[in-house]
Amino acid sequence: MIYRLSQASFQLNRTWDNFLGYSNVMWAFSHFSSIYHHGLAHLYPLVADLFNDILLRYNEVPHYLETRADLRTYESMIEFFETNLAEHEEFYSMLSDAIDIADENGDKNVAKDLGHLQRMWNRFMEQAILLRDKAQIYGEGNKWSFDAFSDQFYTLKDIADELTGNGADEDD
Repeated sequence: MIYRLSQASFQLNRTWDNFLGYSNVMWAFSHFSSIYHHGLAHLYPLVADLFNDILLRYNEVPHYLETRADLRTYESMIEFFETNLAEHEEFYSMLSDAIDIADENGDKNVAKDLGHLQRMWNRFMEQAILLRDKAQIYGEGNKWSFDAFSDQFYTLKDIADELTGNGADEDD
């Protein structure tokens, strides 16, 4: 399950890289892309690293499972944000299943590690829900406003800092 969670993290990176390129070219979402490319898309491989770190703690080699190409196009921003939310919910379900399996097998430390990642994932879920809701509020006719104000919708700064090590106290 941990291998699959790592794979799914990389797949979410592909989903976002594809959408950011598509929305930047097709809808001129240059401001949105500048924020969410590094602020979100680049976080997913870092999340995968956290899963791989669990494997390494137990002397298991992290194997990188294949990810599929993402060539999807979107008729609307709502379509993407609904897709994004569904993929985040699927990931959450997979993570919950992994915790259950760890518990069933008596792997309490793995379950605790995964529980920490699940709590972190709640913030990704918050971001996915907020973006979907904002896209609905702004609507297709107001894409330029959505793009212009998209920095105000970004909620992952603390998680980004935690994953990248930015803002860490050097005395720690």
